[in-house]
Amino acid sequence: MKTNVPEASAERPSYTPTPAPVTLTSLGRVKASGVAAGIKPSGRPDVALLVFDAPTPCAAVFTKNAFAAAPVVVCREHLEASGGMVRALVINAGNANACTGEQGMRDARAMCDHVAGKLGCDPKSVLVASTGVIGVPLPIDRVRAGIDAAFDTLSADDAGARRFLDAIQTTDAFPKEAGVDAAGSRAAGVAKGAGMIEPDMATMIAIAGTSATLSVAELRAAAKSIADRSFNAIHVDSHASTNDSFYLFATGRDEGHPAAAVEALGGIAEKLAWLIARDGEGATKVTTIDVLGAPDDEAAGDIARRVAHSALVRTALYGNDPNWGRFVSALGNSPYAGDVSRLSCTLQGIAVFEHGEPAKFDRAAASAAMARTDDLRIVLDLHAGSGRARVLTSDLGYRYVEVNAEYTT
Repeated sequence: MKTNVPEASAERPSYTPTPAPVTLTSLGRVKASGVAAGIKPSGRPDVALLVFDAPTPCAAVFTKNAFAAAPVVVCREHLEASGGMVRALVINAGNANACTGEQGMRDARAMCDHVAGKLGCDPKSVLVASTGVIGVPLPIDRVRAGIDAAFDTLSADDAGARRFLDAIQTTDAFPKEAGVDAAGSRAAGVAKGAGMIEPDMATMIAIAGTSATLSVAELRAAAKSIADRSFNAIHVDSHASTNDSFYLFATGRDEGHPAAAVEALGGIAEKLAWLIARDGEGATKVTTIDVLGAPDDEAAGDIARRVAHSALVRTALYGNDPNWGRFVSALGNSPYAGDVSRLSCTLQGIAVFEHGEPAKFDRAAASAAMARTDDLRIVLDLHAGSGRARVLTSDLGYRYVEVNAEYTT
């Protein structure tokens, strides 16, 4: 049976997210800007600046890649030295400043020094991030000029926040932002990322904040758990970046309720993570893979990642093919697979495999159901314990190869 497979030459459906009702600058005591400094060959904005009115509590989670980029190394140093009290975050796009040796370290520090000089603050209270092509020297003179221009256009309105977001993007097909009103406070966030996405961390750059009053310690306590259920639970291409960074901050404009503020930040991160998976280079849909009934959470996580990583699973998702054999066989590669006679699998709520045997279902209707949405769900239940895990993955189509085959050419 021919399923609803898109043609290679066909125009893929675009995705236009709804603008967030709350932006980073809506959180108070913070201004933002984004400008074009000539780092990107396209001439699009590539220097972004976030400036707090006063030292502001901040925490972060960074890549575990052994070859972490210079800005990641500098940020770790600065967060420790400053006790997590931050005045600004400066980001350049179009150049990762990764694997660039001692010059890269000098350039990352120079970005912090330049911002600190404009603010009259300690450079260690400035954080820095870079994203783009690896192994190319950073054009630091252009970056400095971009920082100067960004200071000239700092704004506390929504437009400033969206200029900031525009300037951190690289291969992103659409902007990624989220915002909510929480109990007595507000929360907002932005992210960039479409490739080099793999749990641990699974994003390029994300920034989320709250207007509530939270300490550095409270933000640090929340950061890892929030990352684990959002950016560390998405997959695009099994390639963790050298530059992955997730920042949390609290402006303290509102009293708020700490638990509600942390919950809101978690929701923001989960929404941003979904958007990153949706924008997996060439992606047309996000599939949530829920593993239930595993011996423990670690086992469930192993199984979910194996299914999410499978190129055969992801091409089936792209082709709207309800080929459950790929889901089940990917699970079978895990040492925690267990007894197949207990296993069940549903796809978009349709039972496709039950108690170790194929279930009777309408394949054409299942394929049509897959084609109608960009938010699929696969549930694999081992019926062998209480362990559970969730991973979000993008589908894999022609466009992914095209984007990545031509990335630097």
